[in-house]
Amino acid sequence: MSGLQVNGLRFGADTFIVSIAESVPNDTLSTMSDSAHASYMAAVNRLLSLADFERKSRANQPPDWHLRRVERLMEMLGDPHLATPVVHVAGSKGKGSTCAMVAAGLQAAGLRTGLFTSPHLHSFTERIKVDGQNISKSDFVDLIDELWPLVSEIEHQGDLGVVSVFEMLTAMAFVHFRRVEADFAVIETGLGGRLDATNVVDPEVAVITPISLDHVRVLGDTISLIAGEKAGIIKPGRPTVVAKNHAAAWRVIRERAREVGSELIGACASVPLLRTCDGGMDDMRHKFVLGRWRPSAALVSESALRTPPDPGWCDIEVRSSLLGSHQVDNARTAAATLSVLYQTGHSFDVNAAIRGIGDANWPCRCEVLKLDGWPLFVLDGAHNDASLKALWETLESLGVAVGGGRTNGRSGAGESRPYVLVIGATEGHEFEAMARELAASAAHTIATQSRHPKSSPAQRLADTGRQHGIEISTQTSVEAALLEAKRVSKGRRGIGLIVVTGSLFVAAEAREYLLGIEPEMYDDLKQPYMLAYEDSDACEGKIE
Repeated sequence: MSGLQVNGLRFGADTFIVSIAESVPNDTLSTMSDSAHASYMAAVNRLLSLADFERKSRANQPPDWHLRRVERLMEMLGDPHLATPVVHVAGSKGKGSTCAMVAAGLQAAGLRTGLFTSPHLHSFTERIKVDGQNISKSDFVDLIDELWPLVSEIEHQGDLGVVSVFEMLTAMAFVHFRRVEADFAVIETGLGGRLDATNVVDPEVAVITPISLDHVRVLGDTISLIAGEKAGIIKPGRPTVVAKNHAAAWRVIRERAREVGSELIGACASVPLLRTCDGGMDDMRHKFVLGRWRPSAALVSESALRTPPDPGWCDIEVRSSLLGSHQVDNARTAAATLSVLYQTGHSFDVNAAIRGIGDANWPCRCEVLKLDGWPLFVLDGAHNDASLKALWETLESLGVAVGGGRTNGRSGAGESRPYVLVIGATEGHEFEAMARELAASAAHTIATQSRHPKSSPAQRLADTGRQHGIEISTQTSVEAALLEAKRVSKGRRGIGLIVVTGSLFVAAEAREYLLGIEPEMYDDLKQPYMLAYEDSDACEGKIE
């Protein structure tokens, strides 16, 4: 099976092409000797022997969230988190894309830039990048070996419990960025913000992307409660860039900023969207013009922000391969962040940096793939109502009628494009209402589940769909779901699109199968799929 990377997009009777980002992450398909690969996988499985709340919660290792453990680890390592200027990003949606855009912008300005994100799609090495390149597997192994005695010492001390997988990865990233002498590090929170392991940093700027209901069992079941956790990254005397957000979130963020003396910068207020540019039928990449940096007069005259030499801020046309109108707002947040970094005294070509936002590569976020012998694919890790709404809007812009309406998309005047939906979920995520709308509008829906230990049973999704009058078939592997989607699309006239969503892990497994990427198989994934689903009424997290 061969993948085809192309540069434009057309909805028409003859051709349908889409711009996509780099298909296979660096180092994922690189050849390694058997011994080197064995060393790397041994290091990964050693890592996964730690407390792993991202993948599973063990009965004898309940979640124990605080910063004292990672603070001690940083101290033992000589405070690597303070060695590199940091941009710290939290939020419910768009934080990964925003991180990728900020990092791409800094790199375009000639700055050596580290990027720490989670989770990964295909390899743990994706989580730690420098200038867009994954950490090498040999460096990953060396860091595990180097830090392991400290991890063991913390456990031996006995007063702070055991280091978690995410805490270990966070420490590895900071050590790596210090070692390569990165000019900046863009750091994404893992979960929440206030008690997230990354929150040991003293950032040059904190960034809060849109907040919505997500991880409600951990962070709270209201926007205000979740915003309180995200706002925990705001630091005394450090500016904070805030994306477009709910009024309830703004109230909480403002209160936190007042308490600690942080200057708030509204991304949309300071970086206006002047216009969007239609690339025409041959190029559907987002083209839009971001206005020059326009902070309020009070921000310039009364805040701690400095006034460096005027760089000649200008309106910038950005050409981005990240699809969806929500990505334009993410770009405005990234542009505001870059402008604030310049405004606080960091010397770089800020206009080049903002232009470089368009270079961001962030797979499985409204990623479109065209491959020989398959319908067109849209892969998106949307996992809550807010992110699924963004997917919905992107599909409509591509000529797909969602929710039973007609579309003004580019497939033709009012012409809708039927699709097959492949959907899966991860326990603890709330995406139900919008997922039902996507399923109800699909020509055929297949529920599936990923290899991830917290994957929701496919049968539960199917049963819930039937409760709402939606017939959903089931497949207990992503590969089987894709093959069924292919059979359905071939058997029904007019279906030229398969949408894979509901879980980043499901989208990632689809990407692996379609592009021939060899997945990393961890010890906890070598077991059979999760226990058979028995009774939907006995399970938590029902989609209602």
